[in-house]
Amino acid sequence: MKSILFIINPKSGIKKSLKVFEDNQNKINQKNFIANILITDGPGHAERFVQKEDLSKYDRLIIMGGDGTINEVLSGLYLSKKLESTNIAIIPTGSGNSVMHDLNLLEIDKAFDAALGSNIIKIDSMLTQFDSCTKISISIVGWGMFSYGNVLAEKLRCIGTIRYDVASIITLLIKKSYQAKLTIDEKPEKEISCSFLVGCNSKHTGKGMYIAPNGGFKDRVIDFVTVDNKVSRLQIANLFSKVYSGKHIELPYVQMEKVNSFKINSNQETFFNIDGELVKSKSVSAKVFPSSVNIYV
Repeated sequence: MKSILFIINPKSGIKKSLKVFEDNQNKINQKNFIANILITDGPGHAERFVQKEDLSKYDRLIIMGGDGTINEVLSGLYLSKKLESTNIAIIPTGSGNSVMHDLNLLEIDKAFDAALGSNIIKIDSMLTQFDSCTKISISIVGWGMFSYGNVLAEKLRCIGTIRYDVASIITLLIKKSYQAKLTIDEKPEKEISCSFLVGCNSKHTGKGMYIAPNGGFKDRVIDFVTVDNKVSRLQIANLFSKVYSGKHIELPYVQMEKVNSFKINSNQETFFNIDGELVKSKSVSAKVFPSSVNIYV
């Protein structure tokens, strides 16, 4: 029998990860796997654990949580030089589940079948450097409205997954512009004023936003989105109404380009959104990390 490691975040999404695991124990046993379990107890636990744990004794690592939990695990694997040698699978029990949107594995049964199967693909990630830490991003790195909306969403966690929609509306009503120095593909740095910037590894983010419809995990580039600071509240509302279908890319105040790397320097401490989690830093740099993650699909 093969030994596998489950990393379970009991507080992800609507806090159903443990129940989902219990409901699928028979399926795990029928596939002749021995399940080892880590139940995380707070931010950073999964990242610290995978750095220290000898993962060679496991056939695979299965993550039960959302994009933030995936980010923690992948970052820990990278920092301990285990990323490219570890096979992972994901069960989508988080709020947004951007990764599983892209892989068309949002249904728990389908995700478990993939996680316990044998089909592995390699997908890209983003290697990101903040002032005080290095992380692997599987989905997006955003700033401006994209990060400060998340600051508000965290304060609204008590209302469940709808908090992202509520936070987006409130952030839209507040509307402000953000100034930074931006470097794309090591070209000369330029001053920019915008509503938000976001570098995308996945096509989806948040709760089904189709932010980079022409991108994806296997194109070996980052889709970089810029929204001008001169847009009105009505125009931003129009953008958010179209982002779930991908039609926002047709709007004249939305710029999209495919890049290998970018750096955002705000010159002051600010919040960046990395895979739905917040990091406080003056700057972030990111570059594509092609075919760096082995994942069951």
